[in-house]
Amino acid sequence: MKEKYKEFINTFQKERDFFKCHEILEDIWIEETSCNTRKHVAINLLLISVGALHWKNKNFKGALKVFKNSLENYDDLKFEIEKIGVDSSKLKIIIEESLDKISLEENYNEIYLPLIQ
Repeated sequence: MKEKYKEFINTFQKERDFFKCHEILEDIWIEETSCNTRKHVAINLLLISVGALHWKNKNFKGALKVFKNSLENYDDLKFEIEKIGVDSSKLKIIIEESLDKISLEENYNEIYLPLIQ
């Protein structure tokens, strides 16, 4: 796994700095695609990070939109998500459950990436 993905996972799991996650993933996306496609694992994870930040800040409308967008290409990228050590099936469930809570404007629940052991 590339060092930048490790940095992202550590930032998401331990630092809980979702804005920094966005920055790390944006760098990965630019480096790996030269901005030529939005269908990329870094974009999906970036959207999840931004969705968590919006939810944490009680921006329910923004969180709903961004989490829904993260699911658009999700199934096409599940193997790429697995390659960086994240259980894609469990993560999808977390996103879907979070969408339900956000749509009811429930307070933010800490979400973590389900890592493959």
